[in-house]
Amino acid sequence: MCALCPHGLDDARPWYCSPRVLRLIVALALSCEETGAVAGGEGGHEEEERSGEALRVLIDRVTTNARAARRLAGVLDAALLNEACGYHGLCVSELASRWASVRTAAPAREAAAVLWASARAPGSPMRLLEERIADDIEVRALRTMATTARTAGAPRWPSPPRLTRRAGQGRGERRFCAGSLAGRGR
Repeated sequence: MCALCPHGLDDARPWYCSPRVLRLIVALALSCEETGAVAGGEGGHEEEERSGEALRVLIDRVTTNARAARRLAGVLDAALLNEACGYHGLCVSELASRWASVRTAAPAREAAAVLWASARAPGSPMRLLEERIADDIEVRALRTMATTARTAGAPRWPSPPRLTRRAGQGRGERRFCAGSLAGRGR
């Protein structure tokens, strides 16, 4: 175990990341019940879990209330203590390298720990890294949802019509026009 140094806990904002990144950190690191408890509600209700209302309320509150922000920072420090020890104090290139080595299979809490370590460090390069990691996490989530939907036999959206070149058109001249669709029976 390591002791995380309380970066800026005396400041109004104990992190430097965007609300989007903070939302991902909280969603990955805390359960619905923990999120609801930190937000000040009971949390964990099925309807709140589906809508993400507790998470939205919490993020809104911590971006406008310094006391709530410090409380959330303490909860995240405690929740991610073991995972974040390996990432605390690393420079942006070291964090990026570590993320690159685990990004395809990183568990949720490890992804949250990488983001949290970055969020607690100042500097615009860290913000760029956070956004890239957040993009990676969102793409993984979307791919998982798509795979789950396909295996469950969910109906798929019809494919859009393909743009094709007609005789006499150059390489970059593919386009829709009334004539190009007329021969397709549409």
